[in-house]
Amino acid sequence: MSKSLAFAVILLIASSFFWSGNFFSGKIAFLSNLTPFKLSFFRWILALLILFPFTYTQIIKDLNYYKKNILLMTSIAILGVTIFNSFTYISLRTTMVINSTLMASVAPVMIIGFSWLIFRTKTTKLQFTGIFLSLLGAFSIILKGNLTNLYNLYFTSGDLWMLAAVISWCLYSVLLRKIDRSTSQLANLEVMIIIGIIFIFPFYLFESFNSSYLPSSSLDFVIIGYVAIFASIVAFFSWNKGVSIIGPNRASLFLHLIPVFSSVWAIFFLNEKFVFFHVIGIVFILSGIILSNIKLLHEQNY
Repeated sequence: MSKSLAFAVILLIASSFFWSGNFFSGKIAFLSNLTPFKLSFFRWILALLILFPFTYTQIIKDLNYYKKNILLMTSIAILGVTIFNSFTYISLRTTMVINSTLMASVAPVMIIGFSWLIFRTKTTKLQFTGIFLSLLGAFSIILKGNLTNLYNLYFTSGDLWMLAAVISWCLYSVLLRKIDRSTSQLANLEVMIIIGIIFIFPFYLFESFNSSYLPSSSLDFVIIGYVAIFASIVAFFSWNKGVSIIGPNRASLFLHLIPVFSSVWAIFFLNEKFVFFHVIGIVFILSGIILSNIKLLHEQNY
C-alpha cells in the first residue's frame, strides 16, 4: 500500500469517527434546547475563527480561482455546510439516532448513482459487491443483529429531513471532484464555511427571534466546541482530502463505519455492551471496504 493510499484510509476513518459523534451531539443539543440553526451557525463561526489564521494567505493567493469558480464553490458550500448539518440537526429533533444512521448507510449507493449521472463514472462488480457487504454490516449493527427490530422502527418527518441531508451530502461529495486538486484543502474548506454561514445566518435569525440568540449553558458550549473542531474542521478536512486521493465512490464505503463508531460511543457513554452482532457487522464492513478498493491496492503496488 502506498503512503498516499494509507494516508487516505486514515483520513476517511477519522472523518467517519468524528461524524458518528455528530449524531449524538445533535441529539444531546435537542435535549439541551440548542436549536438546529443556532448549533449550525455557532459551529461554523467557531470553525471559521480557528481556521482563519492558517488559511487567509492561501485564500488571498487563490482568490482569482475562487472568483472564477464562485458558482461551484457556492453550490458545494450550500450542500455540505448549510444544508447537510442543519437538516441533520432538524431531523434529530423528531427521529431516533438509529434512524439517522440507517439513512446515512445508503449514502455510498447514492454517491455512486450521482457520480454516474454527473461524471459517467463507471463502477466495477467488485465495488458493487463491496457496497453490498458493507451495507449488510452496517444494517447488522443498526438493527442489532435482529431483523425483527426493523418492524420496531417508526418513521417521522425527521426521517425525511435526514434523507434530504443525505442526498445533499452525496451531491457535495461528488462535486468535490470539480475542485482543482492543486488548491489548499484547508483554504477551500474555509471558503466553503464563509459561504455556508451567509446562507445559514437568516435562518438562525428567524429561529432565534422568540428565544435567545446565544448558547445558554455550559453544555451548549461543549457541544458547539466538539462539532466545530472535530466534526467540522478535522472531519471535513479529512473527508475532502481523502476523496481527492481515492475518489468519492471508494471513499463513500468508509461512511459505513459510522454505525461501528456510533456503537463505540454508545458503549462508552450509554453503557451498552459489545456483542456478537458488532463483530459480524465490523467484519462485513471491513470486507466491503477492502473488496471495493482491491483494484486500487493492486495498482498502487505496481
